Amino acid sequence: MTTSARSTAGLDRTVRFGDVSYDFHVRHGHGAWHDMGQRFARLDADRFVVVADTGVPAGLVAETEAHLSALAPVHLLPVQAAETEKNLVALDRIAERALRGGITRRSVVVALGGGLVGNLAGLLAALVFRGVRLVHMPTTLLAMSDSVLSLKQAVNSRCGKNHLGTFHAPALVWNHLDFLKSLPADEIRSALCELVKNVLGIVPERFDETARLLRPDARYTPDALISFIELCLDAKTSVMREDATEKQQALVLEYGHTVGHAAELLSEGRLRHGYAIGLGMLAAARVSGELGLLDRSDEAAHHVLLTRNGAPTTLPDGLDPDALLGIVRLDNKRGYVAARPGSCDLILLEGLGRPHRPGGGMITQVDEDVLRTGIESVLAARPALVRA
Repeated sequence: MTTSARSTAGLDRTVRFGDVSYDFHVRHGHGAWHDMGQRFARLDADRFVVVADTGVPAGLVAETEAHLSALAPVHLLPVQAAETEKNLVALDRIAERALRGGITRRSVVVALGGGLVGNLAGLLAALVFRGVRLVHMPTTLLAMSDSVLSLKQAVNSRCGKNHLGTFHAPALVWNHLDFLKSLPADEIRSALCELVKNVLGIVPERFDETARLLRPDARYTPDALISFIELCLDAKTSVMREDATEKQQALVLEYGHTVGHAAELLSEGRLRHGYAIGLGMLAAARVSGELGLLDRSDEAAHHVLLTRNGAPTTLPDGLDPDALLGIVRLDNKRGYVAARPGSCDLILLEGLGRPHRPGGGMITQVDEDVLRTGIESVLAARPALVRA
């Protein structure tokens, strides 16, 4: 559940997942930095260890450092936000720098960047001294509306995405919309693919509103961005209220991620995360259609929202279906149900807002030839589906 307050300056929430809670704030405009200083002062930290994305504009990093250094010493750890750096080798390198820099049990790790940096910093905070406090300062819309609304912290293995990790709650999430001003439109559109997922999988009653608000040019007012963040917060808390570790009903949040993660990994940086998830949802919807679970109108709804968002509906050239299947076989959802040779585990819908739940669980075992059909449906352009 959440308790909330909206103001002209932003949004304030107390987020609760199971028995874990943390404060979540969104701010923009004048006064945001002063308010941030007051919130961070309450942490009474002896040091702020700031894991900062090298892609964040230097001026914003410097301003963040200046405000934090008024409260306690700041140790800045720049990291490259690349999937090739989201691994245990990079984490060990960051941990060594933090330890040699004087991190203690009273210190606070601050994640300044997008979801990838948030995962690195989150896992660092979870592991150093078996757990120190973590604060997220997300600098991307995807992180603000998705990755910080989770307790999961993970890095990649050589076999796939997010194989190595644990759960660690932040003490605070501070979102400053001014960070989004420097982002390219592509990054905003990519982020909103996760919002599309939440609408299709959890809150279909928000479909018409979302379709009306989405813009292919990705030009949004602060109020619109706050509305998007709040929608994602509402959707995620509705399924995580009693499933904080996302292993039961909250697995619906993995919709589109099985094929999406495989495509993202195989694209080697050519495909943004949200775009990959959008394509993964299209593949999953086609699989549901092949299995007789999803009607053409609901499948078309996927295309409607993604197209309104200006997101791609076909995979980049050169992604081989066999290679995608090879990565899908190693997906991190394996083991929720007993393995069946020649099949892959997917989250599927049987209607908008209605996950398919065979045997009461969230995992559907799909024959690889059916999954291949889903993958091939997003390999090349095909006639658009029309929603009835």
